[in-house]
Amino acid sequence: MITLPDHIMRPLKRVNRVYFTDPDRILAIPAGGELVRQNEECHRLFLVLRGNFVAYRRSDTFEGSELPAETQVRGQEVFRAEPRSYVCVQSFFSRSYHSSYHIVALEDAEVAYIDDRTPAVEPEIYGSLEQQFIPVLVHELAARNFRIFTHVSEKEEAVRLLQRAEMAATLGQLSAGIAHELNNAVGVISRRADFVAEHLTAFLNADAPKNAELFRLGYEDDSFVAAADIRSRARQFEREWGLSQEAAKVLAHVASGADELTKRGASFVKHVGQNYRFWELGHDLRDLQMAARHASGIVRAVKLLGGGSSSRADGVSVNQSVKDALSLLTNRIKNMQVSVQFGDVPTIFADVTELVQIWTNIIKNACDAMEQADTPQPEICIATAHIHADGLQLLPTEYVAVAISNNGPPIPEEIRDKIFQPSFTTKKLGLDFGLGLGLSIVRRLVDSYGGTIELHSTDSTTTFTINLPTTQIHG
Repeated sequence: MITLPDHIMRPLKRVNRVYFTDPDRILAIPAGGELVRQNEECHRLFLVLRGNFVAYRRSDTFEGSELPAETQVRGQEVFRAEPRSYVCVQSFFSRSYHSSYHIVALEDAEVAYIDDRTPAVEPEIYGSLEQQFIPVLVHELAARNFRIFTHVSEKEEAVRLLQRAEMAATLGQLSAGIAHELNNAVGVISRRADFVAEHLTAFLNADAPKNAELFRLGYEDDSFVAAADIRSRARQFEREWGLSQEAAKVLAHVASGADELTKRGASFVKHVGQNYRFWELGHDLRDLQMAARHASGIVRAVKLLGGGSSSRADGVSVNQSVKDALSLLTNRIKNMQVSVQFGDVPTIFADVTELVQIWTNIIKNACDAMEQADTPQPEICIATAHIHADGLQLLPTEYVAVAISNNGPPIPEEIRDKIFQPSFTTKKLGLDFGLGLGLSIVRRLVDSYGGTIELHSTDSTTTFTINLPTTQIHG
């Protein structure tokens, strides 16, 4: 309802009391009943007392712009009238007495009316009927302007959504060609990395067994250790064994502490000090292969967003997929405190690159949020668990839960329902481009597994919990 100033509302209330309270001029209109028809003669001005009405208008259509059949019969909705609204103001006061609209009751309703024979009450004090009804005209003008502004805003929003849909459609069309080219390039990288790893292993085994052992340790290293812990160990080994910084860093990956390093012996330490590059070579080749798989997974995830299919298999370790994600993000999280608590979780039917894509998107978003907010001592905590959800209706009987938390700024309540929508982003244009696809891909991937996403955000902690059923439909 439009709110008008008191100097308008007071005479408006008088008009309603004086002219629209006669019981003989009150009509009951049933739901679906017609108040007036378009272009028909009507000599009445109505005030809605109870119920709601909708006004339709039929108009001629031009060739090539035919309206849907329902709209052609019923007409296009123009406005709605609620209690204390006036209907047929224009036709009444213009004296044309022809309705411009087809007005129908949406529910059982009542209206009061005056007609062209209604005399002015106390004209010597309040003037002619037209003068007394100036507040009604002001009210109708305000209501009409409000409807116009609302319609324009809705139209602008519809155009904006259409433009987004067109952009998404264009992105979808381009993605097929991009995916083909990327898959070709990534395939070459993956095959060549496999070739190099296989033949280098054979060469080292035959020519330099100790270096082959170093290469194998680097190639098979799938553990994740926080960067701060690696630096701390490396400084200790550097001091105690007189090693270079690079060699000490390799030993920090190989041995969890001084006791383990002592057990390996001084000859092992000396050999690493001179040949640590072979460990780095193995580790880099493993990262190269994992990055190639991850790139392929990104392409599949984008295709999945558009309804594509994925390649899944039994026996996929969720814990290992989290380790792979952290390995890929090593440089991104090197200045953050990262803690991981792996539960005893079963393997599931999945595509490991899809799982890695889920974790990397969530972790990367957490990093971005903490960097933008300059969060002091940023932390990321990850925990996995095997949950039995007996009695819960919204989750499967058994599922693997992965909780990813950070101590960055809270996600505002008003955007929590939007963050998983395509094209929604709070990032500024930059190297990440702010496309807003990351969490929408996460949502689509999790949905494809029959899983759920829970978001809990407070002033101190934001946690995304991904629940993946242990039982999947193979296909």
